[in-house]
Amino acid sequence: MQLYHISQTLRLGDELTPGRQNFSDLAEPFMQGLERGPDCFIAMLLNGKYMFAVMNHSRLREWADYAKWATEGLFEFVRRRSFPEAVSRLRCVYYYDNTEDCVRLFREDWGEENPEEQEKVRLFAVEADDPAPQRRDMCVYDEAYDAIERLDVDAALAAAERYFRGEASESPIWELLSDKPARAVRDLTHLLGPAP
Repeated sequence: MQLYHISQTLRLGDELTPGRQNFSDLAEPFMQGLERGPDCFIAMLLNGKYMFAVMNHSRLREWADYAKWATEGLFEFVRRRSFPEAVSRLRCVYYYDNTEDCVRLFREDWGEENPEEQEKVRLFAVEADDPAPQRRDMCVYDEAYDAIERLDVDAALAAAERYFRGEASESPIWELLSDKPARAVRDLTHLLGPAP
């Protein structure tokens, strides 16, 4: 099946390995906090906010996004508990089924804020060994992320449930999750063009 993938490290002909970066260790403590209850989880979020401030001050912001890792931990907690057949966000590769979404996401995620990082981004057509990748709405994930930033654990848990049930927002942005191998077969970076 042909899908599309945005990456800063992939090269033409490379194999995509699900879970290659293995960020589980960044999300696992948040899952353990949830197992101990919402108060423990919120205490971890507050500690994460503090660490974010310290790391941001030290110019290590990329690794300090406590809300991202808390959201990923919460999603994995919900997946393990209620949707064990679903593909783990921590052990998959993310794809899109059209280039238009790739271009839009490139412009939203990389914009003009960091031209050096923007120049590293590549768009590939990939051949995936997965006839039925799982389709999920990124906007529902974003709702959970926003709830985490507000310390609203209940809203984040509800969004994670909706995400894994395959529910969509009013204006979905679909990501396809697969834990099967794939290979980059065409470089389509020219479609990204310059960010506006």
